[in-house]
Amino acid sequence: MWTLQYLFYLNGEYEELARLEVSSLLSAYGINYRLRKIGTQALLVDSDEIPDVVMKRLALTHRVMEYLGALRAGSGRLLCEPVCRVMVPGSFSLRIKKIDKDINSMLEERRISEQIIECCDARVDLKSPDNEFYGMYVDGTVYVGMTRFQKDSKSFLSRKPQYRPYFHPSSIDPRIARALVNISEATREVMDPFCGTGGILIEAGLMGMKAHGVDIEEKMVEGTRMNLSYYGIEGDILRGDTSRIEIDRPYESVVTDVPYGKSTVVGEGRDMLYRAAFRKIYEMCSGKTVIVLPFEHDFNSYGFIIEEMIAIRVHKSLNRHIYKLGK
Repeated sequence: MWTLQYLFYLNGEYEELARLEVSSLLSAYGINYRLRKIGTQALLVDSDEIPDVVMKRLALTHRVMEYLGALRAGSGRLLCEPVCRVMVPGSFSLRIKKIDKDINSMLEERRISEQIIECCDARVDLKSPDNEFYGMYVDGTVYVGMTRFQKDSKSFLSRKPQYRPYFHPSSIDPRIARALVNISEATREVMDPFCGTGGILIEAGLMGMKAHGVDIEEKMVEGTRMNLSYYGIEGDILRGDTSRIEIDRPYESVVTDVPYGKSTVVGEGRDMLYRAAFRKIYEMCSGKTVIVLPFEHDFNSYGFIIEEMIAIRVHKSLNRHIYKLGK
């Protein structure tokens, strides 16, 4: 049924969210798949070929590998056929990530590298290899793959909110913002009806999607426009009350981190705003909706289907509850 297997090395801090990001992106691009968690931060995916556009969108995956096999640490052997099938002529490197610590990774890297040399008559080059193998040591087993994607962490660090023209302390981390967009299964456009300083829309725009936003505060609207322009993104950003805004068509996806806190401008009151806004969001979205709240909420009452809910810890007094909603 499936033609390939992929090994995903997931973010350890947000592992459950990372798993949802992977499954949502595969669904967004119509890829048949089966997920199997094989250990901490290690996800095995049976699927058809995953295109580069999908892998490059990932925010909470450190690395994606074409899976080649598993072996017991200290004694197991890799099969030659899958290893030689994926190699191009030339050199290779092998690194092992110790998810569990009870292994001498240097000895294991040397042992497995010798097997690859025997199989494929290749040479080791740790600086600029033609082939990059990578292993994950989990529960006494080394899972080995050929690297197909590696996240560029520096790009996310460079987009931290404090480096933007307009900053507000409530701005969401760019890794989480991108993951939220990916979880929505968006491929064409994103609407953020509480856009704040535009963190979610920046990530959507950088992935080639149209950015639409609304905020009740004029300074936030102007701040979002400044931030989008800084990254070369054109956005349709309007000032308005989401609970009352008129829309002329539904959007492909809605992704938002709902405002909260004592300083939040909420008009008639926070609870009334939420209820009215969520009813309006149900009307304005034709596909998946992703909403982040600091507490649990009954979205079924508006007609949504709760597909997933994941709570992540921000600090000791705040959790973010991330809802993926369908209709």
